[in-house]
Amino acid sequence: MIVWINGAFGVGKTTTARLLTNALPDARLFDPEFLGSMLTAFVTSPTGDFQDLPLWRHLVVQTVTGLDRHHAGVWIVPMSLLDPAYRAEILGGIRAAGVDVREVVLTLPEDRLRARIDTDQVEVGARAWRHDHVARALATFASVTDARRIDASAPPEQVADAVAAHVRAETRCRASGHGGRQPG
Repeated sequence: MIVWINGAFGVGKTTTARLLTNALPDARLFDPEFLGSMLTAFVTSPTGDFQDLPLWRHLVVQTVTGLDRHHAGVWIVPMSLLDPAYRAEILGGIRAAGVDVREVVLTLPEDRLRARIDTDQVEVGARAWRHDHVARALATFASVTDARRIDASAPPEQVADAVAAHVRAETRCRASGHGGRQPG
């Protein structure tokens, strides 16, 4: 199973993902940014964003499906997919390979997101870039209706617990044959 954590840059995806690896049995972290770093050592994106490279998107699908197929368990994937076509391509490609993907979108109001970006001490150099993408991220994720939305304003441990509870509930729902999404 893949738990894809989506949301604006700086919303807390990586922190949530790290905490989630302790909250779900057999959970491990895979960050597609590693593929972007590897790929850009060999090729340059004309836009400067490795997500715009079709090969990156292909490698993400192949790597995630390969991890699921060859290394069973829960794979936690923290990655913002702001382009709806790229999101559809990647998540659709993973699902088309028969892999169960649970997408969670972490949300914050704009003022709280910007404040979090300003106080981040881990990736200080990314502040300006994150701020430049806030409006696009908020617009993109406001239109996502087929993923579980989780308010990321709580402490990180509580956000991870909410994601874990959602994954467990949806897993029980699918196992019982109901297959539908839990409300909320």
